[in-house]
Amino acid sequence: MCERIEMPRDDIAEFWRQTRQALDEVDPDPTLEEVEEKSGREYVTYRVVMASYGGRRIRAWFSLPKQRASNRPLPAVMTAPGYSGNKPIPVHLAVAGYAVLTLSPRAQGEIKAEWDLEYGTKLTYNLTDRGSYYYRGGYMDCVRGVAFLCSRPEVDATRVAMVGSQPGRRPDAGHVVAGPAAAATVSEQPFLCNYPISSRLTSNPYSELHPDERQGALATLEYFDPLNLADAVECPILVNIGALDDTCPCKTIMPVFERIPSEKAVVVYPNLGHGPCTDFNLQAIDWLRRHLD
Repeated sequence: MCERIEMPRDDIAEFWRQTRQALDEVDPDPTLEEVEEKSGREYVTYRVVMASYGGRRIRAWFSLPKQRASNRPLPAVMTAPGYSGNKPIPVHLAVAGYAVLTLSPRAQGEIKAEWDLEYGTKLTYNLTDRGSYYYRGGYMDCVRGVAFLCSRPEVDATRVAMVGSQPGRRPDAGHVVAGPAAAATVSEQPFLCNYPISSRLTSNPYSELHPDERQGALATLEYFDPLNLADAVECPILVNIGALDDTCPCKTIMPVFERIPSEKAVVVYPNLGHGPCTDFNLQAIDWLRRHLD
């Protein structure tokens, strides 16, 4: 049985409204530069540098297929890295005809050339202050990535999806605060969910949370928990769970999934631990085709 908790205070929505307003006041001012070594025979890749929440610059790879079936603007996908901070360009999506933004949110991957954490980890950085907590800017970086795709002339702004492994690679939580811009979401093994439960886990990265500071941490984390944001999801979302996954266990994911009001589907793999799943990758492609093509 997956454990439930009560919904939090009503000021979470206002916190994110103010955060979005602050982001909107920052001119993204993006620059694009073609990068030959990141391009291939069937796609071309550009380095994107733009300003995000708090004026912090972020980076991304923007990949476009060289051949198009028509002059119609392309469907697009935004992906982001996992907690380790690195993610290769999903070239199979570009080859399949999607515009792809491989985002590096602040202090991850390519963005470390712009800024890195001065101390701590993403989970613990400024954990006692929700106003400057890492994921406030990290979520807004995902919002900015979606907005970038929607602004591009090559992209159909009505056919943009967020795809990734684990919402700490955070496409689903990022989408919740992004508003209705995305047309679909795929979240593989959602991560950093249901903190009142997951904060008691001994697996990484939850071991970064000191037991004596748990209550103070939860006072901040409730503002960033997909459990408390899920009822704002508007787009179709596909999720998977590995029944043997002790990093992203069912009891942290299912209460979030059950609160999502939009079209949704979950695939549970009885023998899957914490790791990639070929079958789910195929399910994800079908989900994108259904909602974007």
